[in-house]
Amino acid sequence: MLLGIDIGGTNLVAAKVRDDGTILNKIGIPVDRSWTAEELCEQIAFLACKAAGNDKEITSVGIGFPGLVDHSAGVVVQTPNMPFRNTKFRELFQKYWDIPVFMGNDANCAAIGEYWAGAAKGCDTVMMITLGTGIGGGFIVNGKLLTGHFGGAMEVGHMVIEPNGIPCGCGNRGCFEQYGSATALIRMAKAEMETDGSSAMWTLCGGELRNVQGITVFQAAKTDDAAAKRVLDQYISGLAVGIANLINILQPEMICLGGGIGCADEELFYEPLRKKVGQLVYDKHAPIPITRAKLGNDAGIIGAAMLCNMI
Repeated sequence: MLLGIDIGGTNLVAAKVRDDGTILNKIGIPVDRSWTAEELCEQIAFLACKAAGNDKEITSVGIGFPGLVDHSAGVVVQTPNMPFRNTKFRELFQKYWDIPVFMGNDANCAAIGEYWAGAAKGCDTVMMITLGTGIGGGFIVNGKLLTGHFGGAMEVGHMVIEPNGIPCGCGNRGCFEQYGSATALIRMAKAEMETDGSSAMWTLCGGELRNVQGITVFQAAKTDDAAAKRVLDQYISGLAVGIANLINILQPEMICLGGGIGCADEELFYEPLRKKVGQLVYDKHAPIPITRAKLGNDAGIIGAAMLCNMI
């Protein structure tokens, strides 16, 4: 029996997971932004013990972090919006529970979850791309997670696809996530709305730009709104460039898309995306399936639990 923990900026979630990826017990608590790294670690250990209950068969704990993780050293190098900076997390955790602790990036954990029990089950080489506030990535090759020399591989959101392009929070310009994330889609929608006051997107967001969400664009496009269709075309074009680059370099057996945008409409999103990617990839004779992830938020929890088998 395994335990998986997903650490988010809003909630901590822990679950007891069977070896086949089945979740048996899942609990969560909200994150208090005032917690120090030590206090946050204490809460995570408490949550892990609570999720495990009296089960004496728990063999390891796997934890997914939203940031850079050095599993070998047991250190969380850096996480956005959380107090971890070169934090010796494994050492801190094992003060409360002396059990093997496996650590990974949350997007990597999502990839493992989909590989183990989701849309990519049965595949050997799988890439997972999460399209949320930013863009995360995970890549599994022959049953093992690609982590890179220092553990920070597959930070695909910060692959530059537009030299001297839009500034990114990482300090570079033209990063993939500035063109393919949900945040990018919202930015594009607002810009289009400001030039087209007749767009249905205005009605859907109650006349307030601050209410625009990624789903707003898809809802408006379903009504044949021209402005929303222009936004989607621009967005999908940028996303296709990044995905085509990754296919050219790594050529996975399958690409799974997760996050909020990954749940988007087949006709409005996936079909045009596949077409644009197909036009950009070098090898046009062997199309790579691009599919919707299946596990939702559970992918990260299942994947975290399965880290013991993957790294």
